[in-house]
Amino acid sequence: MTQQPRLSLLVATIVLTGAALGVMLIRSPGVNAHDDDDEGSLIKIGFKIAPVPLNLEGKNRALVGLGSFIVNAQGDCNGCHTAGGPPNFNYANGGNPYFGQPTVTDPTTYLAGGTDFFAAVPAIPGVYPPPEYGSYAGPDIITRNLTPDKTGRPEGGRTLEQFKEIMRKGTDFDHIHPTCTSALPTPTPPNCIPPPVDGEILQVMPWPVFHDMTDHQLEAVYEYLSAIPCIDNTFSTPPAGAPNELRNDCGH
Repeated sequence: MTQQPRLSLLVATIVLTGAALGVMLIRSPGVNAHDDDDEGSLIKIGFKIAPVPLNLEGKNRALVGLGSFIVNAQGDCNGCHTAGGPPNFNYANGGNPYFGQPTVTDPTTYLAGGTDFFAAVPAIPGVYPPPEYGSYAGPDIITRNLTPDKTGRPEGGRTLEQFKEIMRKGTDFDHIHPTCTSALPTPTPPNCIPPPVDGEILQVMPWPVFHDMTDHQLEAVYEYLSAIPCIDNTFSTPPAGAPNELRNDCGH
């Protein structure tokens, strides 16, 4: 046998052996990407990095810890849903890592909503908004308050099934960012976003990134959001036509 066929045979043997080993690992009940040990470590990290005190009464502790890891270490939910403003936004005074300070999340604005995504975007003639949009580039989108109300359910009382639908389909149950501003109580002036934009679908929330999460992961996020402190956001500007959207009945 020449050198070239020997080399080809060796490579083929290595590939087949690796494939067989991979199949054995996949089929082995003791080896998978999300085994109990792996999830256990994420749960521990989740509790370590939770920036607010947690109410674990009646909660699934493991789900809360995992949810904290997803919300705080993977999803950066507070990056958008913070009620904080410049210069620190979601960080506490003296705790802004972008200023070279040790990272400290501001617990008084944590996930309380109110971040305005489009009000501060300047118009660029001929560029933004696009000419076909006229003078209206879209609704002034304000992030929602995700903290639980007095019932203990997140986003002011959303059920688990509603939460899953929001995360998987982008459903806007509040109907506060309509396709046409004429749907608001006092539109000035009325404008419409041209198709294919649909105001019934959340336009900024990155649900297309999250909609492939498993039921277990979404339930963990929901359980964590149920365990954080309620904040009645009275200090952020609410969405147009929905003056009470950021308010939250904490039962005090």
